[in-house]
Amino acid sequence: MRDNGVMNGSAVTEHDAAVAWALAYNTHDPSVLAPILADDVRVMSRWVVNDLVGRDPYLEYLRRKFATFERAGTLVRVEVARAPGDGRGTSGRPCALIEQDGTLLATVLFDVLGGRIAQISLGPHPSPESCRRSGEFPGFDSEPDLVN
Repeated sequence: MRDNGVMNGSAVTEHDAAVAWALAYNTHDPSVLAPILADDVRVMSRWVVNDLVGRDPYLEYLRRKFATFERAGTLVRVEVARAPGDGRGTSGRPCALIEQDGTLLATVLFDVLGGRIAQISLGPHPSPESCRRSGEFPGFDSEPDLVN
């Protein structure tokens, strides 16, 4: 992955997806995700009845969401993490954790097919508190009080 979070032509991994998604959220720049989303990406949220399907509708949704964050002055940060393993020695899947105003809200999991993000799942499972945190917030520097 290049420094700006956009893939350099290689296939996307779940870790790459988590880093790019975190970078998009932390910088309020959905264009970071555009080249790595499948055309028919499905975004599922435990808190929303209907899934959002399609790259362009999802990117437009993110633009509106980020504008809302900015108007409200809400601090939303996304950290790269790892979901718990299955208890048989596996380390678990890469994921992202959403934090709002210092409170962990959700875990984000990514399914990658054909080298692109095919599905993004947001929800309380696995619980954000059960995930192994990395301290990596792409798009933020090392200052803990940096506001996006």
